[in-house]
Amino acid sequence: MADTPATPPVTTAPPAKRYTGFAVTSWILIILTCLFSIIPVIGFATWLFALVVVPLTLIFAIIILNRGGKGQGIFLIIASVILMPCFLFVAPLVSTVLLGVSVSAQERTQEAQIITNLNKIAAAKTQWSEQTSAEAGTVVTMVELAKYLDGGEVKTVVGESYDPRPVGEAPAAKLPATKSLAGHQKGEEITAESASPKPATAAEASPSPSASAEEE
Repeated sequence: MADTPATPPVTTAPPAKRYTGFAVTSWILIILTCLFSIIPVIGFATWLFALVVVPLTLIFAIIILNRGGKGQGIFLIIASVILMPCFLFVAPLVSTVLLGVSVSAQERTQEAQIITNLNKIAAAKTQWSEQTSAEAGTVVTMVELAKYLDGGEVKTVVGESYDPRPVGEAPAAKLPATKSLAGHQKGEEITAESASPKPATAAEASPSPSASAEEE
């Protein structure tokens, strides 16, 4: 009986090393760092985070390239070296500037509301002084002015307190000790004159003929 030829052993190719975990981890690090950079002011801390995240994602990208993920690895390198650093540089600057503009506009609006309240108090004090024939220097309280105010009270804007001051003096609003507003310091008293910029008069805006002659 003839011997059957021995079948050669079947060789199997070694399984390809997976790189999905490195790719997912890299993109999570990049996305979280970029999202954190959008936070105003605090986002500047990502400039320090990048010193760790960029080298780490580069290492992962090289591992991915070695394991056959050519496209994924190249894109990660581009994102780590170019895209993410550019985004981290711009995002905190833009978000912080936008926050400053937003806060400034909000504070100007709040200041305008306080001035409106002060003007309302001044008008009520004028009515009160006319009806009571009060002379200059006469002390008046907010309780006495209540019936001359629309609604009988003045609603606070940022927790400020109002002082009508004696007849002949402008009412004032005092900011809380923990709150500054639109250039006013914490605890500062605001009046309608101190809050509103004074427009230049015609004489101040244009030089006098004598002054022009002296300059010539």
